Amino acid sequence: MNKVVTRIQRADTGAWELVAVNKNLRTNDGINWQSLIMGSGYDSTGVGSIPNQIAVTEDTTAPASSTTNLLVELAADGMSRETATYSHTADASSYTQTAEWQYTGGSTVTVATAAMCSSLTNDDLSIDTHFLVTAVSPVAVLNSNDTLEIQWGVFY
Repeated sequence: MNKVVTRIQRADTGAWELVAVNKNLRTNDGINWQSLIMGSGYDSTGVGSIPNQIAVTEDTTAPASSTTNLLVELAADGMSRETATYSHTADASSYTQTAEWQYTGGSTVTVATAAMCSSLTNDDLSIDTHFLVTAVSPVAVLNSNDTLEIQWGVFY
């Protein structure tokens, strides 16, 4: 529960007195602001780590909350990281990031895991943050010239 605690400190005794514990109500403006911050990646200092890159891999290792990078990330034949398109409906407690790839290889490729990242490449892991990761189940098997779309829903 997101709670709001209201207390009074009495001047004569210095004691704190509990008045009420209530639930927090996020307004539509609050919902829209949170979506913008999460979807654009700007923190309170104006410095951003924009979580709008989506990476994919054939690796079937189960994602964990400690995941910091994808093993054997796909980076050839049209399967490199893609910049996702952010979309938010006003007053909805969610937004989406959508990315698309066209596989140009000659044989098949399997996409088993995807991650929403902050960098267009994984060259410098010190600036690359994985915000979200998911197992693609069942896996997506692409033939040459197939198009893969991943639409990531973020609900808050």
